[in-house]
Amino acid sequence: MKKRITYDELLDKIPNKYELTITAGKRARELGRGEPVLTTCLKKDTIVTRTFREIIDGKIGCGERLELENEQE
Repeated sequence: MKKRITYDELLDKIPNKYELTITAGKRARELGRGEPVLTTCLKKDTIVTRTFREIIDGKIGCGERLELENEQE
């Protein structure tokens, strides 16, 4: 597992920086509420780093964010 996550790697997965911010923020809040992590992470990783690892691994993307919003309505 890579230790460093670059901004360019995240933008390869979600090309729009605004969508990336919204998606990552929403998922970080979910993880903070106790949702299970969808990918392997280091024990010392922060919630934001775990969120970024999920995005890099393709577990979270823009489409998932839109689907989750529709379910809540």
